[in-house]
Amino acid sequence: MKKTTILFLLSAFVCKISAAQTLTINGSVKDDIGNNVALAYVQDKADNTATRTDSLGKFTLKASPNATLLVTSAGYEKKVISIKGGTDILVVLKSEKVAAGNTPVATTTQTAEAFDNYTASHGQSDALLYGAGGISPLLPVFHPVDETKGSRYLFSDWVSGFVVDPKDSVYKNPKYGFNYDKMNGGLLLTMDRHAAIEIDPSKIKSFTLYNNLNQQQVYVYVPEINKTHYPMLLSEGKNYRIYKLTSTRFVKNDFHSDGMTSVGNNYDEYVDTYTYYVYNVQTKQVQELAPKKKAIKTVFASEGKKVDSFFSAYDGSIDDTYIRSLGDFMNQ
Repeated sequence: MKKTTILFLLSAFVCKISAAQTLTINGSVKDDIGNNVALAYVQDKADNTATRTDSLGKFTLKASPNATLLVTSAGYEKKVISIKGGTDILVVLKSEKVAAGNTPVATTTQTAEAFDNYTASHGQSDALLYGAGGISPLLPVFHPVDETKGSRYLFSDWVSGFVVDPKDSVYKNPKYGFNYDKMNGGLLLTMDRHAAIEIDPSKIKSFTLYNNLNQQQVYVYVPEINKTHYPMLLSEGKNYRIYKLTSTRFVKNDFHSDGMTSVGNNYDEYVDTYTYYVYNVQTKQVQELAPKKKAIKTVFASEGKKVDSFFSAYDGSIDDTYIRSLGDFMNQ
């Protein structure tokens, strides 16, 4: 009994030391010109653990202080790096070069498509890791990160449009391409679809963009609603103006597995949040409008009968079309 207790305590002591010697490595992988390398494979050569970089080229891996990592990605030379007790590391991968006179090697070049249209390809070695019949105990256990969902930009490509400055001068040119950054509120302009500038916000009173159906969307600077972002104008009239403000945040993947159960998402995501506002032209007051009938009656409390008439005439989910129709009705 005494011998068993000693062995148990010794085992617990060894486990405690082992746990204390494990570091959480936070790293990032870039290519030799500074671009993030997504879905790069990062393996601890000594232990049976591995991971892949996310869409921003970042990864997290538990390893010993003296671990050696092997980092590979299709189209790049493999890289071996020693941790040496560090917890934050940067790995730079060089693009593969083809020797003179040899047959070119098929590679995958990961370029940043305009506005996060990201496409990733798996290398030939991944056929082993994704094979049927479960994961072999001889292969590292890793959790791939899927393609980023959503976008920080309003459109997936440049669109036509025009800008109105505070003096009501209109800037319009068929060569101009526009897009709107939903995260920082910047209006981007390009003339060659390659290089772009962010227009000085002090020069913008409003701007109009045309979607892929050639429908116009008008965005207006309304400091009472937001001083850095432009809400979209849904309805305008003699009594009210109704706006829709889009806020976007980046949510990093939180996938976690203990080998038995898995929780969280294995992808990064841009998440949009929408808020409606009513501007009273007469009182010059702004009120937030929740997409619920009770909230609508509260905002338009002074015109209860008119609101009831609208409810009788319009039914369905309260979306942009519903709110736009509400504004047009209340402005009659």
